[in-house]
Amino acid sequence: MNSKAKKVAVVGMLCALAFITVVVIRIPIILFLKYEAKDIIISLGGFIFGPLTVLIISLIVSFIEMITISTTGYIGFIMNVLSTFCFAGTAAIIYKKKHTVEGAILGLFCGVLVSTAAMLAWNYFLTPIYMKL
Repeated sequence: MNSKAKKVAVVGMLCALAFITVVVIRIPIILFLKYEAKDIIISLGGFIFGPLTVLIISLIVSFIEMITISTTGYIGFIMNVLSTFCFAGTAAIIYKKKHTVEGAILGLFCGVLVSTAAMLAWNYFLTPIYMKL
């Protein structure tokens, strides 16, 4: 089997694992906000294959989540993709540049900062639309 087919198979398995993680580990915080551990799986995919894989997996998993178990519709889909890509994508980009354990830790730390800043901004604009204010 060629390496492209292996990569597609591994990405498909990572998508399935991330979705199963969302279904099994979904901890409500407040109202519509929930902790989902899928970012762990998606970050691993980014460390293995790079930031483009993070985008692909987050799009697939968030779309499947939107049409199956989500109650937030397309706004939840957009926020899921943005949040996941800001966190795992940042970590994958930094890890790709600095391919060490320190690079992975730095990438995850920066991913938390970028994701927090981005979600503060996007929640400021999209939450009133979601809450119909």
